[in-house]
Amino acid sequence: MADFIWNIAISYLVLFLVLSICLHIYTKEKSFKYYAYYNITILFYLLTKKEPIYYYLLDVLQNVFNSSDANLFFNHLNWYVQVVFYNFYFIFSIYFLDLDRLFNIISIKVIKILSFLWAFFSIIFLVSFKLKTFHIFFNFFQFLYLPTVLILFLYLVPKAIKHSGKHKYFFLTGLFFYIFFALVSFYMSVYMKLGGIKVFLIGIIIENFCFAFGLAYKIKLVNEENQQNKAAILLEKQQQELSKLEALIDGEEKERRRIAQELHDGLNGDLSAIKYRLSTLEESNLSTTDSENLTKIIDMVDESCAHVRSISHNLMPSSILDYGLIETAREYCIKINTSDTFKIDFQCFGNYIELSKKSETVIYRIIQELVTNILKHSKATEAMIQFNYREEELFITVEDNGIGFDKSSITEGIGHKNIKTRVAFLNAQLDSNSSNLGTSYTLSIDLNKTK
Repeated sequence: MADFIWNIAISYLVLFLVLSICLHIYTKEKSFKYYAYYNITILFYLLTKKEPIYYYLLDVLQNVFNSSDANLFFNHLNWYVQVVFYNFYFIFSIYFLDLDRLFNIISIKVIKILSFLWAFFSIIFLVSFKLKTFHIFFNFFQFLYLPTVLILFLYLVPKAIKHSGKHKYFFLTGLFFYIFFALVSFYMSVYMKLGGIKVFLIGIIIENFCFAFGLAYKIKLVNEENQQNKAAILLEKQQQELSKLEALIDGEEKERRRIAQELHDGLNGDLSAIKYRLSTLEESNLSTTDSENLTKIIDMVDESCAHVRSISHNLMPSSILDYGLIETAREYCIKINTSDTFKIDFQCFGNYIELSKKSETVIYRIIQELVTNILKHSKATEAMIQFNYREEELFITVEDNGIGFDKSSITEGIGHKNIKTRVAFLNAQLDSNSSNLGTSYTLSIDLNKTK
């Protein structure tokens, strides 16, 4: 039975040594590095308890020291190694329970205390061995090291219970049994003069078993945290892209307003002045032919003024501010229908859901660009713009009866880039379907994702 427990404990330690090394290489987590150190030192400690290895090392030491000094050195080494692997295990616990992140300053101080104890016992090891006073070294271990570690343990455990992740329950359960069986083993070995190593092995097995569950949960939490970090980075990139698109669209709208103002106040004013000057010529003694030509010129100026006003209004659709997207799009279709060669129908279904004026302006610009492409390239005689509100989605369809186009042969011009930019700003999707019977565009907008 004793050999069975021994073999299980050693097997677990070797398994977790390999696993912790692999996990440290993969995740760069400090906790796994210190767990690997702990496994190495405790394996050394336990292996020296086996008689063949114990006597082999004792023979090696006797070649360096005499028989008495070799035994004395081995006694010192036995307790010194315990200082080392308990230190590694404590530091591993701090990182594994994320106390270094939750209580950074406290964790640093605790690690410094453990480092000081390690350095102190390294010096005491040498001094005690040199003076051949093993009881000094052991008393320091019994009355200084163990109480200090237990006090630090009792100080940090409540913080871990309150603030660490759910993997703490598995780990702290194993840690409690580990410490309990370690203290029982110490009491049996020192005060009862019984072999307490078997009890210590049981504590190691329970700790390893609980650590396995805690490790699985910890990896799950790490993966979730990594996914959240990636999602946050992706969201930040999307926000940055959205900000760039917003700045681009804002800049374009400002430029449109400037040009519209120039056309309205500048060119339109100049044309009005020209018309006024031409009108004064009507009072002059002109021939019938000249008078007819003058009337035609004044009519052409009036048409030019109307065109300039129309362009100005299209560049700066102030009606969106006053009447909203639907009425502005309807009015746009009415203006286009003044032509005898091209007719466009406007339809709206569902309950109108008002968006921000910026988003409605962006949608209107997309519709304008699509209709402009129809007028320029499709050779269509009829077209339709349809708004369809469905719960929290808006579908806008723009279709014509033109000659269509081959998607593979289309080059991405300024108009197409403008449409893509605006669609991206809306977090929307634009699908197209084209044949020799006509072209259809469908703009799908999730109103929850649109400003």
